[in-house]
Amino acid sequence: MFERHQLAQLGLGTALLAGSFAAPASAFMLNSTTGTWSNVQGGANIQFVTVGDESQVRWGEAATTAGSSGLGFTGVGALDFAAETVFQIGTLRHFNNPIFGGTAAAAVDLSLNLDFADLGLKSFDFTLTIDETPNSGTCTYFSVTPCADKIAWTNSLAAQTFQVDGVDYTLELLGVRESLSGSLLANFISQEGGTSAAFLVARLTDVTPAPPNSIPEPGLLLGLGAITTFVVTHRRPSS
Repeated sequence: MFERHQLAQLGLGTALLAGSFAAPASAFMLNSTTGTWSNVQGGANIQFVTVGDESQVRWGEAATTAGSSGLGFTGVGALDFAAETVFQIGTLRHFNNPIFGGTAAAAVDLSLNLDFADLGLKSFDFTLTIDETPNSGTCTYFSVTPCADKIAWTNSLAAQTFQVDGVDYTLELLGVRESLSGSLLANFISQEGGTSAAFLVARLTDVTPAPPNSIPEPGLLLGLGAITTFVVTHRRPSS
């Protein structure tokens, strides 16, 4: 068997080696996300309504029984996520119903409140532009049913930096995806006569500079290897 002091050396070497590598990413919890619409630019028959968990803004004089056009936001419920990963904060919908010309909104503001268990309340404000196109003639965007509209961001989504337990993090609202695993979009095209949905996503990044000794020196690794080799090869002779 090993000598007692040799076992101690082996334990010390293993502990030092394990401690020389970085810990896994921290886990966080998002309690909820809520959204509020405001400052509609242009349009007629503006209405702010809540349908279930969805906050909606509606505009336009309806040309059919489908109703007016509008946007809706539904925030996520409780969600666990890890730093450095992209996570969903809500769903954005565009209700693209036929409305009479001259009654469409041109832009609207959306304020998001993200309530984190560890980080507190974080807020983001941004503007969406709405290009409601005529439903006749040559369509501006690819259209299944004439004519599709476009929803776009007008300003960059500013990041917020803060500290938790001595670690600096940056919270970024990245934008929208048409699917949870899809690419980020600067805008999305909404087909006429239907409802299009996109997922709002964010990311929390550890921006604390790594300490100078966070990566083990080659000499340290060699030394730890030598300790282990010494312990393994030097055993008490058999009786």
